[in-house]
Parts: sequence; C-alpha cells; structure tokens
Amino acid sequence: MKTGFELIDVLTGYQSAAAVAAACRVGVFDALAAGARTADEVAAVAGLAAGPTGALLAALAELGLVGRDGYALTPLAERLRRGGDLEPLVRKEAFFAAVWTDLDATVRTGAPRLAPWRDRLRDEPEVARNFLAALVVLARETGPDLTALPEFAPGRRVLDVGGALGSYAVPLAAAGADVTLVDLPEVAAWARTCVPPTVRVVEADVLEVAACGAAPGSVDTVLLSHLLHDLTDAQCARVLAEARRALAPGGAVVVVEIPSDAPGTMGPLFDLMMRIETPGKARKVNELEDLLHLSGLPEVREAAYPRPVVVLIGETA
Repeated sequence: MKTGFELIDVLTGYQSAAAVAAACRVGVFDALAAGARTADEVAAVAGLAAGPTGALLAALAELGLVGRDGYALTPLAERLRRGGDLEPLVRKEAFFAAVWTDLDATVRTGAPRLAPWRDRLRDEPEVARNFLAALVVLARETGPDLTALPEFAPGRRVLDVGGALGSYAVPLAAAGADVTLVDLPEVAAWARTCVPPTVRVVEADVLEVAACGAAPGSVDTVLLSHLLHDLTDAQCARVLAEARRALAPGGAVVVVEIPSDAPGTMGPLFDLMMRIETPGKARKVNELEDLLHLSGLPEVREAAYPRPVVVLIGETA
C-alpha cells in the first residue's frame, strides 16, 4: 500500500457494498424495472426521500449498475431485483458484514462470533436458508466446472457430503453422474425442493455417522466442497477418514476449497472470515494435501483449475 488514498480506498470499501445492499432492500432496482427514470421518479415510486435517493443512484451509476443517461438497469442490476438470482448473495454478504464489525472480539478470544450451524438452522432458518441459496449462486458464478473431471464422469457413483441445496450435485447429475447428496435433516428437507429427482437426498450428520452416511465401499467419488474450512482439524480427520471408508476400490475423494495461501488478499481474508464465522479455518494447499494423506489416500494431486479455488483429488491407489 503506497499512498494514503490507497488506504482510504480500503477503509471505505464497505460503502460500495452498503450502497448495493440498501438499493436492494429499499426497492431501487425494482422501481427501475419498467425502464429509465429520474431520481425523483424513483423516489416517488419506491416511497423514498428524494435527495438521498439521487445520491444513491449516482453512486450506483459509478458502480456500473445503472445507466448515467437517465437511470436504467444494467443486465447485472436486473438480477438484483427482488426475486432475482443474485439477491440471496447480497443478503448473505450484508448479514456477514455486520459480523465482521465484531472481528476484534474473535482476535481477542479466538472464538467465532456466530452460533453453531445447528443452532442457526433452528433459530434463524430464513437467514440460514438464504445463506445456502447464496452458495448456489457462488458455485454457479465462480465455482469450478467439476463435470470436466473423470471422477464425476457419467455413471460414477458420487456422494456429495454437506451438499446443501445442490450447488454441485445438480450440475453433476445433469451431466450423468449418479449423485447422492447428504446433509443435516433441516438442510436435506430444503434440498429436496431444489434438486431434481435424479439426485438422492440423505439426512445425516456427517460428523457422527459412519462412511458419511453411505454404505462402506459403495461410492466411486466423495465430494467435499467448501466443507473442511468449517471444521476443526480433528473434525476434518474424522470426516475424511469416513469419506475414505465410503469409497469402492479405485475411488477418489475430491476436495474443493479456497486455501489460505490463495493469491493476494483473498486467501488470508477468507481464513479470517472462517475464524469469525466457524470453529474452523482456511488451510494452505499443503495442509489440505496432508489431511488427505493422513486419511489413507496415498495419491493426492491438484486438478488444473485457476486460483483462488483449489481442487484436490485423493485416490485410494
């Protein structure tokens, strides 16, 4: 960081996110659904104060979300309207932005600022479900195309552990894999409304059941996508050992993660985020490889995907 202005850009980075989140919440994007409007017209339609609405629209124009010649939605902003496919992502990040303001408490105590996931499912089901819906968006927009891997070829028996609402199970099944998704009962109930009948859904706590909810030796590939960062080292060891138990001879465990040594600030900030939100942490690529080896997978390799995401494949032989 070379100049004071670069530091100011970092310190005020929250403002752009807050502007987008506010525009979603107060209905600015919905007010522009019928076409370009002036700031006063948007304020009148949405029932807002004219002055701040004009300032908000000017900021959204600078962010490239609305046009400058009369405020009109860009294709990206169309997806931010109520019910748009990007709305869950905005709501997710707005929720976690508030959690980040308590980062100093995590640094002091080492404890996450959120309740355990099981408690959040029980006490804040709407927030929890929106979080899972946002993960579907993230997988679609930024996730690796796992259908290109031979481990997920048509006919392969795939166990998607902690598969949530089917972020990867759905495209893998569409490509011909024989997919079973396993997750907690509350999540599994939601998943059944989101995935096609070709995806089997199993209710299980993978921290407690053998073979991650499958019969031992019954699957060709176990997928652990963005799960290990939620877990302690001991929990990772247990889940990976049980994933190994689920594999048939010649099978593989595929781990998808953002490592803590991802390029730039992405890796360290993701690690910090995990420590605020969960008992877990992001891990370096070599640490993830070590976990796979310790679970009884002698061959570990990295698939060719661009960072920040890493895709590791641990094979039984």
